[in-house]
Amino acid sequence: MHREKRQFYQFGPFRLDPEERVLMRDGAPIPLRPKVTDTLCLLVENAGHVVDKDQILKHVWPDAFVEEGNINKHIFILRKTLGPWDDGREYIETVSKRGYRFIAAVNEVVEEGAGSSKVPAASGQELPAGSAAASRTKHALTVLLIVVVCAVTVWQLLWQRRHNGDLHAIRSLAVLPLENLSGDPAQDFFADSMTDELITNLGQIGSLRVISRTSAMQYKGKSHKPLPQIARELNVDAIVEGSVVRSGDQVRITAQLVQGPADKHLWARSYEGNARDILTLQRQIASAIAEQIRIQLTPQQQALLKTEHVVNPDAYEDYLRGHYVVQTGAIDGYERSIVYFNQAIAKDPANAPAYAGLAESYIELGHMVRIPPEQAFPTARKAALRAIEVDESLADAHLALANVTFLYDWDFPSAEREFRRALELNPNSLNARADYADYLMAMGRSDESIAERKRNLETDPLARRPIWALATGYYWARRYDEAVALSRHAIELDPNHWSGHLDLGLALEQKHNFPEAVVELREAMRASNNKLWVSFIAHDMALAGDRVAANKMIHDLKQLSKRTYVSPWLFAMIYPDLGEKEEALKWLEKCYERREHDLVFLNVWPMFDNLRTDPRYQDLMRRVGIPR
Repeated sequence: MHREKRQFYQFGPFRLDPEERVLMRDGAPIPLRPKVTDTLCLLVENAGHVVDKDQILKHVWPDAFVEEGNINKHIFILRKTLGPWDDGREYIETVSKRGYRFIAAVNEVVEEGAGSSKVPAASGQELPAGSAAASRTKHALTVLLIVVVCAVTVWQLLWQRRHNGDLHAIRSLAVLPLENLSGDPAQDFFADSMTDELITNLGQIGSLRVISRTSAMQYKGKSHKPLPQIARELNVDAIVEGSVVRSGDQVRITAQLVQGPADKHLWARSYEGNARDILTLQRQIASAIAEQIRIQLTPQQQALLKTEHVVNPDAYEDYLRGHYVVQTGAIDGYERSIVYFNQAIAKDPANAPAYAGLAESYIELGHMVRIPPEQAFPTARKAALRAIEVDESLADAHLALANVTFLYDWDFPSAEREFRRALELNPNSLNARADYADYLMAMGRSDESIAERKRNLETDPLARRPIWALATGYYWARRYDEAVALSRHAIELDPNHWSGHLDLGLALEQKHNFPEAVVELREAMRASNNKLWVSFIAHDMALAGDRVAANKMIHDLKQLSKRTYVSPWLFAMIYPDLGEKEEALKWLEKCYERREHDLVFLNVWPMFDNLRTDPRYQDLMRRVGIPR
């Protein structure tokens, strides 16, 4: 006889035997797969401390390479097995971007048990009564164990069926900013760009609502926020998070899908490859996520996500840098982006996204009257057509062509077809829907336009652009109180962007709140870095009756036009409220000669309201092709 010591871990109603690898609840064993039990033992032995995912992988799978998704599956099984703790929390806590922590109190128990020498019975010898009782007990325990195993198996099958049903409920998701794990802060732009690409690829799935970049980027560096809270704030069913590691020409992207409100890990996987295969890796991730959430893809969507695309890594990096700098929305950002996009095209003449980005930048510079329309829009058209020639499925290319056809060619039926094609290819594109809403407003379909703007806002309530676009729509529709309220909200969200200040200033001047309007218009001019927007301030002065100030600004603009391009529209908008109808019409004719893009909005700009009954103004609208 000898005494041997046995070590156990106790937490709540559970008892874990690390030597026998057995978990018991109230004395009854709970069947778990060996690797699941190994995971639990590691977490319990390190209770109160974070166990990194790498540490779990090395401990549980020491001789094999497996994906992180295996960890997530094991954690999920353990959480379901253990259930909630006394205070309602789960026993295992997720530590975002790192690993897991066992947070329940664990008591280490050491017990002494009696050992005995084992003497086999002789053949045919009758067993003692005590041995027979022991045999019956062992048989009963075996039966009980079988019953427990069967019950757990049935429960798992029922839960799996219910779980799959829950997956069908995922109709919206957000891609949180992928974490840059390269160890080089200069690669932040690359991680952010990979986030954008994943959002774009998932956005092509029409039946899935995907939160925009602007909303998602608000959570950059905020890993302390619980995922259920983020899911509630964004009103989504699921969240994708992950990381990017870039080393030379090698890229590794790790992504995991989490059911947001319940914080349930559904799927995780790492994708590794050469930088030239980065687009293929992105599409593989999007396709895998679509498969996991049981989204029904159209044949077109399946083809888009399965298309393999090899890129020139240097050219693609130039494209990413160009895409990155336009996010500021300021003029210098668009000007800098043109340099990057042209560099990308020079290195890879078949780089469709770079052509589309180049087209967008020229359109925006023309839209902000920074460069002449004859320079901006033909260049944009050429780039957009080349992008479509290389990749007809590129939504941004069709959007660029739609804007050129709308704002410069004045071919409105063709413009609508291109807007619709862009939305067909990417139903979640906030830019495409906002630009289409502008088109609808110009065509006199204001109710449809406001509805599209509201749809963008409902789709992505934290994004900035839908708010700006709806505020502009309210202004054009003469709903000034709503425009003011929404513009103020936009400024609260992003005080450094010009759009909210411009919308607020324009709406306030129509309500004759001229002093505050001037303050907002000056802020818009500063934030946009567009000094030519002094014309908006001049119009405010004209409407306020300050002819001296307005005429001085007109004089300054004329002097400036001797050195740089100044759109005739910037003069035309001032004169009507100075009571100088002839000057206004003269400058509008100059706009027509140069095909100034703002002429398509003659129906909606309030500053031309007192010209609408003039036959010359009506004839101008007819020549542009605007429906009355």
